[in-house]
Amino acid sequence: MSRHGLRPLLWLALLLPGLALAQDESREGRRSHGHHGAPHHGPVVVPEGVKVPTWDELTPAQQASVERLRERWDGLPASQRVMALERAERRARWEAMTPEQRERIREGMRNYRELPPELRERMRESMRAMRALPEDERKELSARWRALSPEQRRAWLEAGGPGQVPQPPEAGGQAD
Repeated sequence: MSRHGLRPLLWLALLLPGLALAQDESREGRRSHGHHGAPHHGPVVVPEGVKVPTWDELTPAQQASVERLRERWDGLPASQRVMALERAERRARWEAMTPEQRERIREGMRNYRELPPELRERMRESMRAMRALPEDERKELSARWRALSPEQRRAWLEAGGPGQVPQPPEAGGQAD
């Protein structure tokens, strides 16, 4: 556990939806395993009826971001094209962040990696549940999470985590 206690990916997922888990899949060349040997969760499923753009249908900015795939783009499976566009979008968001924001994310990733596997799994479940909540509820839970001490955050996570269970009384809040 870091000197800052439990402040891993959960707060990141609450503040920057989609980016936290995206870090595991953001490095090129990882097909069977994500970041730090975590299993990759398979190809992106493109919903029926969704048309993935051909090279000529991409915006100039998108073309620039996936230029290395230009010659193969139209022959790639739709799932690979979707993943390439998502990686490019995450890269652009990362590059737009301040050094302070990037360091907070790096610290969160370090803290996350230090968690025991069972707490990491609880955190992933909590993040899935959080993403399913309406935005106002997500923001409220995020604010509650940030207001807690590292010990209180850990207690809440051990109980199931935000989005899964109400904040436990021992975590400094009222059970809902």
